[in-house]
Amino acid sequence: MMKTTRLKSFLTFCGLSIILIFTAASAQAQNIALAANSPDVYVVKKGDTLWDISAMFLEEPWRWPEIWQVNPEIANPDLIYPGDRLRMIYINGQPRIVMERGDRQTVKLSPQVREEPLSSPIPAIPRAALAGFLAENRIVEKESFELAPYILASTSGNLLMGSGHEVYVRGDWNRSIRDYEIFRLGKAYQGSNKEALGQEVINLGELRIVSGESEEVRRALITRSRVELKAGDRLLPKEASTFDDTIFPTIPAIPLNGVVIGLLNEAEKAAQFDSLVLNLGKVDGVESGDILSIYRPGDYVDDPVTGKKINLPSQEIGLVMAYRVFDKLSYGVILSLTEPSQVGNTVATPK
Repeated sequence: MMKTTRLKSFLTFCGLSIILIFTAASAQAQNIALAANSPDVYVVKKGDTLWDISAMFLEEPWRWPEIWQVNPEIANPDLIYPGDRLRMIYINGQPRIVMERGDRQTVKLSPQVREEPLSSPIPAIPRAALAGFLAENRIVEKESFELAPYILASTSGNLLMGSGHEVYVRGDWNRSIRDYEIFRLGKAYQGSNKEALGQEVINLGELRIVSGESEEVRRALITRSRVELKAGDRLLPKEASTFDDTIFPTIPAIPLNGVVIGLLNEAEKAAQFDSLVLNLGKVDGVESGDILSIYRPGDYVDDPVTGKKINLPSQEIGLVMAYRVFDKLSYGVILSLTEPSQVGNTVATPK
């Protein structure tokens, strides 16, 4: 089993709800391999992430919930603060981590302005650190997408538009929706048997409806743009969130096998923190947070004895975590990698 590297500023402490989900898995804890030089005691510091700390204790950081021992005498054990002590113990011969609260002043809150921040629990996920890595693209039905509202023209006559520009947009409108994301057709993904897996649309930015000019035409302000926008770009209602704040890497409940079928921005290679498009989705049993090993196909070599071409075994080169799952496709972010990944690499449930 490949030892994963730490993922700085990526995943922070999850809630007790996540921990409890995996309590049933504790019976398998006897198979957990501790990391070399794992500490007996660790004091949580500001800026720590659960992934970092898990990697200190375990060779497989995603198995952290299996050794987490919730202390019944501690109020709100799901809130873990800098200064708390995490201690390795053994119960019936199996490793467990228990927490001892650090010294923190209890502050009674009152309605007033405070200039100094109080001691706060480590947040679930630092969304700002993820924003540059996670795809905001979507997988849609092409026919429905082509019926969506679209940018009609710039109010100033510009052919190309961007953040801060006002535009006219046209379509059938839901009066309760003001915020939209702007998209353009991307790649249509197919399976090996030419089965349609999904149509990707590329997120280009956002706009807000500011006034109605007629039944079909609205005036809108472009509030964010990644590239220059143009007439014909389509609008879809803005999603409240594209990523679950409480997500934590876990092993899929069932064996999964798939293929990397796409990289973002038509790249040829992918590195750590880049996103991959996988030909696995909800119909295959993939869930957000599932960890998969990435494999490079083995090379073909000449057998020196028989002279025949022999296909060597595939090599594990990294780990990817699914974070946006559609019916037949999913986006995954690379957590660790020993060499660049590319289209054609295979993925599977870690062994």
